[in-house]
Amino acid sequence: MLHRLLYRRKRRDRWWRFLVLKDAYIRDENGPALTSGQHGGLPWAFKRFGYPVPPSLSSFWTVLVSRGAARCPELTREHLEDLQSRAWELDPEELPFMGWLDLFRLCIGIGFFETARILREKGLDRALVDAGAATAGLSQVTLACYAEVERERFDEARSMLERMASLGCGPRRLEQARWTVSLMSGGKIDPDATGVWASSADPAFGDTIAGKRVALVGPVATEVIHGSEIDQHDVVVKFGYRGGNQGRDPRTQGERIDIAYYNNTQAKALSRSDYEAVISTLRWGVFNNRKGSSFFPDTLPNLRLLTSLQWFLPDTHLNAGPNAVIDMLRFGPGEIRIFNTDMMLSSGRFAGYRQPNDKPTDYTRSFIKTHDPILQYQIMRRLWSCGYIKGDDRFEEVMAMGLSGYLEELQKAYGADTCALF
Repeated sequence: MLHRLLYRRKRRDRWWRFLVLKDAYIRDENGPALTSGQHGGLPWAFKRFGYPVPPSLSSFWTVLVSRGAARCPELTREHLEDLQSRAWELDPEELPFMGWLDLFRLCIGIGFFETARILREKGLDRALVDAGAATAGLSQVTLACYAEVERERFDEARSMLERMASLGCGPRRLEQARWTVSLMSGGKIDPDATGVWASSADPAFGDTIAGKRVALVGPVATEVIHGSEIDQHDVVVKFGYRGGNQGRDPRTQGERIDIAYYNNTQAKALSRSDYEAVISTLRWGVFNNRKGSSFFPDTLPNLRLLTSLQWFLPDTHLNAGPNAVIDMLRFGPGEIRIFNTDMMLSSGRFAGYRQPNDKPTDYTRSFIKTHDPILQYQIMRRLWSCGYIKGDDRFEEVMAMGLSGYLEELQKAYGADTCALF
């Protein structure tokens, strides 16, 4: 019984599922060439997940494996377009939603970002099919609600909200989802609408944000001189501040830090330092979840836990930028202007953002295990197109690319164009 429970839990681990698929892929690319109709190691992997293996998947899998087995020093557009066309031909109903997400993450790991996007679209299609069934439960309808939001079909998303209510979605989550749908549809932000899911610290934090010009400064290392402009904002927000002058370069980052957002790793590192001295220099320190806030005593008055949107997302987490933006938009800022971020297109971070002995970040692993890059971009671009946020020249350039242009740049930065696959 215990073994079955542990295995069931393992099946829910997206990184474990990726490693199983990766192993099947490597076996096949190093083995005898697959012919049409062969699935290679895919049935072995899918059996461990509890998925069926549709016959139509064999052609796609054969071509996917052949790209790795060829060991091309550089992939041509023809290589990529052939694989993409085969992905488009797949029927969304032949795999469960999570099966599509697993193939999406495998293609991210291999380095085929546009193919990954197509597989992810198949997953969203399947989510909508599942929600259309008379027997659909709350989790399926919630997932479909998100899918409609991402596809900017907001009337359909509101219909899903009504179904969520009828299926017993709790009032806090339901109101959070309604506010999110309204936000993403470009509606007027109503700070009062978030009161149902507000924390005790939210009113005071809201007073810091409401009507203010906010500079949100990302961690990308840059030589562009924005420091003075940043410091002229009413409120300056940064990430992972642990004291001293790190992240406070007066030329490129500005010297001020009023609010710092922390992920769990940054919160843990801060807790092992003279954190009270650091926190005393801030107006607010904000944690992404309870694990991060648990490292600190409840007695510090200017620490706050944001209300996470993770439950509404398709098996992923928001990363630092979107998390902070959505959190602050709850309180009606006058303006949010973003500096020093390019949505992961560059891997460099300013000195001090990470611990001195940390290993270099594997961003592809982060894309697979934690932060779906397509979701992050889609959300930020929607907020940008609705006029809620704007940014420096680089941020504006990235937003103007659109998803296809962004994925093309992501492919150049992390993809398989000029490197071996696994």
